[in-house]
This record gives sequence, C-alpha cells and structure tokens, in this order.
Amino acid sequence: MDEATHFENFYNEKLAPVLPGVRAACRQSDGWGITAIVSALFGFGCFIGYHADVLSGELASLLFVFFAGLLVLSIYEYAKQKDNFDSAFKAAIIRNIMDDVCPGLVYKPDEHISSREYKRSSLYRYRYDYYNGDDLVEGVINGIFFRCSELHVQSDYYGSRQINVFKGLFFTATINSRFAGGTYIWQRNRAQLATSIMDEDYRLLPMPHVANVHFDDARFNQCFRVCSTSPEEAHEICNDAMRKKMVEVFTWLNGQVSFSFVTGKCYIAVPIVYDLLEPSDYDPGDKIEMGKYFITIRLIANMFRQLDLTTLQ
Repeated sequence: MDEATHFENFYNEKLAPVLPGVRAACRQSDGWGITAIVSALFGFGCFIGYHADVLSGELASLLFVFFAGLLVLSIYEYAKQKDNFDSAFKAAIIRNIMDDVCPGLVYKPDEHISSREYKRSSLYRYRYDYYNGDDLVEGVINGIFFRCSELHVQSDYYGSRQINVFKGLFFTATINSRFAGGTYIWQRNRAQLATSIMDEDYRLLPMPHVANVHFDDARFNQCFRVCSTSPEEAHEICNDAMRKKMVEVFTWLNGQVSFSFVTGKCYIAVPIVYDLLEPSDYDPGDKIEMGKYFITIRLIANMFRQLDLTTLQ
C-alpha cells in the first residue's frame, strides 16, 4: 500500500470518528474568544457614548462595568477552553497518528528538551532571552534511546524586536560514554564559531576550544563543517558509513540539519519555521493539516532509522 492510500485509510478509520468532539471543543473556545472581542467593543462604545452625550453618566458607568466584567470572564474562559481544546486535540489526533507511525513511543505534549542539553549541544550558540517548547517524544528506535521535542528559542538582540535563534525539532540520543569529547558538525555556512572577541564574550554561549577537522570527502565537505575537541574521536565518529548517512539526512531535509556528539550524547537540530503539532486556527480536522502532522511524526521516527547510531554504542 502506498503512503497516500495508507494515510487516506488511516484518516477515515482513526481520525474522522474523533473529529466531531475535537471540533466541538474548538467551537467552545472560539465562542468565548468572540465574546471577549464583542465585550471590548461594547465597553469602548459606552465610553464613546458618554462623551458624545448619547448615554448618561450613570448608565454609561453601569454598562461599562458590565462589559468590563464580561470581558474579564471571557478571557478567563477562553484561556481555559483553549487549554482543554489543545489537550483534547493532542490526545485524539496526535496520539493516534503517533501510534500508527511509531507505536511504543511515549508522548508528553507539555514537556520539552531542557535548556541544559540545548546549550551543551552548541548547535545554536547565540545567547537567548526566551526558551520554551512542547510535544516531547521519547523511546527506542533501532536500539537507540532518544528524546525529541519542538523548541522555540528567541532573543531580544535588536531592541524590542525579537528574533528566532532556533525554532524546530531538537533531538538527543544516548551513545557510548567513551566518546568523552565534543564533535560539532554544523551546516557548512552556519558554523557557530566566534568571529571576534565580542562574539565570544557577549553574543555566544560558551563551548570548549575546538580545532577544524578535515575529511577527504568532497560531498560531505560541501554540506558540513566539522570542529572537535578531539580530532581523533571526530574521525572515529564520522567514519565513511556515518558521513554517507549524514549526507543522506542532509539531502532528505533540504540542508536543514546539524549534528553534535558531546560527552556520550548525540544532538540533532532541524530548523522548521512553522508550528509543527499545533491545531489549525480555522479547522482542527483539516485533512491537509493532518497530513502535515503525519509527515512531522514520520520525520521523528525516521531520523534514527536512517541515521544508524548503533555503531557508536
């Protein structure tokens, strides 16, 4: 059965039956959101009406207090119903897709990879002001224990304008602890190295001193730049087979991937600009959106099927 047919059957058999409940939860949330907007407009209208001498001061005050109270209640209920909707959506939709694509994995929608592991990876070194994420997935694929979550890391470097330092999927996997150094395999033109003392002291997160590592592999060198605290260890990690697999992953992800191997852990970062496993704003049951969730979860599952790390255990 081809992938399109499989998804169509899966959608009809597993997702379609739970969509009415998910859509009902979405309508509840949207209803309170609309009530909040209407309350704010009517409250403002009372203020204008008083100053235009259309409403008396007493009536305008009573109406303003009423609509202000309704606005506060609506915002509270909207936030509560939105949380309920998000939980229902992820339990009914994302969990079902995950069980189909990669059964046996653990899904924790409200958790994420820690900032400590993100910093240790040195895959995106720029200092940040905001760090959050969700949709943690963990388990074993091809004998490798891994964890993955969506991360959104932002900085206020440009005054009040926030910029994304990293947004996408971040993976960790356990390898042999005998790899005690740090080997960093960045996209060729996005190496996270300081270009000045100011960069090192003020803009970048700390990392150990590293040396450039060269490989006699033209295709690999076109894709990546490698630096390491231990060039010998880097050559052991990036053997012929591993370099070939990294290039395959690089091609599969259109060049959007970086790797590091630090003190017994493998880290992988895949930048993606859009929200990955969040419900659609206009229809939580939209089949095109469901297909995107399916692709995202398949990406998570296939990362460690395609990048065989068993040789590093």
